[in-house]
Amino acid sequence: MTAGNATASFFANLLAMTLALSPVDAGARSALFAGACPSVGRENAKVAKIDERLDLTLQDGSSLHLAGLDPPLPTRDSPDLPARAQAALVKLLGAGIDFVPLATEPDRWGRMPAFVFLPAKPGEVAEPLANFILAQGLARYMPVPEAHACAAEFLAAEAAARRAKIGLWRDPYYAIIEATDRSAFADKAASNVIVEGRLLAVDSTRFRTTLDFAAHATRDFSVTVLQRNVAIFERSGLNFRALIGRSFRVRGLLDLRFGPQIEISSPDEIELLPDAHSQAGVAGQNVNAEIGSTKDP
Repeated sequence: MTAGNATASFFANLLAMTLALSPVDAGARSALFAGACPSVGRENAKVAKIDERLDLTLQDGSSLHLAGLDPPLPTRDSPDLPARAQAALVKLLGAGIDFVPLATEPDRWGRMPAFVFLPAKPGEVAEPLANFILAQGLARYMPVPEAHACAAEFLAAEAAARRAKIGLWRDPYYAIIEATDRSAFADKAASNVIVEGRLLAVDSTRFRTTLDFAAHATRDFSVTVLQRNVAIFERSGLNFRALIGRSFRVRGLLDLRFGPQIEISSPDEIELLPDAHSQAGVAGQNVNAEIGSTKDP
């Protein structure tokens, strides 16, 4: 069996197992992982506790934060979403985990950001736990520097769950917001959102660059980039004015104080989408890598 087939087989088996067990129905980048997404852990541990933020407390008392995940919050239609995700992982991780720390010190909450892997049988490829969680709709992808190397894989796993409408993607609260839908922003202030739209204009001042998705900049959705961060995007090959007329998604914390807007500071927070006139026809392309066909309803 090839490595690719082994990975696919292992993931399929894990998916079937969790569906049977789970109540969930069908910055500065770490120097350690500036390249490809890691495929194996280097430390082994038993999990003593999993909280509703999906942070793992190990038997030695240390805490791991799963890099690249935005765990679910309780919503009006699904107040038990966090508990369901927590219960799914409790049943899944009884055999222990392998992991790779992504920092030299814990964060301010005492958690060590990490890539975590489910133990694999000899000859099989370990499946990243974050991939599995995203593909089950138990969380959304969160573009953080530590998870940069796995952005393509995480976006693809998230898109699969969204297409299948499983986990949190069954809940209307988590629907991707159309940039021109003013009413859809009303109940999501100070929460993480994913917004999709076509860029109409780019405006730059001394302090910030603003990406406008509708005619009324002070009332409609926009994306802001502080001028000190613009160079980060330029180094990745992204020119904002070249995106005028293009459709893409952005994700981040929603601010409603001056009209709905998200401030971004990393190219990983932008996901390019195919346009009707595009010859490539490739969906879900972030600035640094194509992630395959992730465009979905």
